[in-house]
Amino acid sequence: MKYSDLSHVWKEIYKAEWESVCRGSKAIAAMITDENGEIISSGRNRIAEQDILNPRVLHAEVEAVRGLDVAKYPFVKSYTLYAALEPCPMCLGTLVMGGIRNLVVGARDDHGGAVELLEKSAFLASKHVRVTWMPQEYGDVQRGLQAIRELLFNDEPDRLARMLADFSVYNGRGVRAARKMVESGMFREKEPLDYDISFVFDRLCELIAEGDADDEPGNQ
Repeated sequence: MKYSDLSHVWKEIYKAEWESVCRGSKAIAAMITDENGEIISSGRNRIAEQDILNPRVLHAEVEAVRGLDVAKYPFVKSYTLYAALEPCPMCLGTLVMGGIRNLVVGARDDHGGAVELLEKSAFLASKHVRVTWMPQEYGDVQRGLQAIRELLFNDEPDRLARMLADFSVYNGRGVRAARKMVESGMFREKEPLDYDISFVFDRLCELIAEGDADDEPGNQ
């Protein structure tokens, strides 16, 4: 998989995620598209950016729903929210209460993901939200980008280890690739901002593929 092969929605998602990393926030983004597939609202994680009193709630999906101009785009139930990572309870509740009824998810979240609540809550089930999961490769890249952020900015060893273990539940390939990227030294002399997302994305995918090749029986 290469960045140039992605749909325009996923290109914008990963681009926004890398912007978050460059600002010290988490690599998570979301986009809302109209019935024609055009992006009409976007949001990215901004929890490390101190421009509101409580940045802990600046999650990508919440920002995307909050920024949707419903006067200009009133047919909310026909729109789709693309979430790079499985929404947490707050984000899931926000998108449902915001009228979104179509959800596309890039990566499963074993720790904070709340999609299962769509079936367990009678109220949420009554909203009939349709969920589509993207292929494994999207999850591997997503968790790889998140791992890069943590490896660069998380200075709490125990917490870092727990987070990388959580990322690896479904997407260990992406986490291993991220480790290789950081350990290669590419961020020692250059800041994340010095790299374009297309380069980071393609390099991450190359390392994931190399890891797959190393795992083949003949290479053990």
